[in-house]
Amino acid sequence: MTFESFSIEIGTATRTKFTATIGGIPTGIISDRYVCLQPAGDAGAEQCKWLKYEASPLRERHMAHRWQAGIDNCPGCNERGIENFLLNLDPRQWFNGLNSTTEAVTCALEIALIIVSILATVLICTKCIIPLAKCTISLSKPPKK
Repeated sequence: MTFESFSIEIGTATRTKFTATIGGIPTGIISDRYVCLQPAGDAGAEQCKWLKYEASPLRERHMAHRWQAGIDNCPGCNERGIENFLLNLDPRQWFNGLNSTTEAVTCALEIALIIVSILATVLICTKCIIPLAKCTISLSKPPKK
């Protein structure tokens, strides 16, 4: 039986002194208790048992250190400027760092996909969008007399 929604009753021994709680155990409880679990709306499925209660303090919550701005061993490594941009435009620099066949194949595949994407965009524009725009413009103009 699964308990999707339930109430917890905690008492000493007699049913009249039970208290209902949802979520946590009240701080006044410091000893073993008779605990009953009952699915919401089904009193016949109630299950009760004596449970040993042992209170233990919560672990301390440690907060991660905040980021701190500073200079590392490599000052200027993360700086980007016009010089870095112009350096990356040089095609000879594009293939620096390809150390394995897998990296070279991956690079070639990416370049091929970029070329195919550019060609597909040009083809769609020249064969579909531009003729459709011309047709739409010519239909919207009144005929010449």
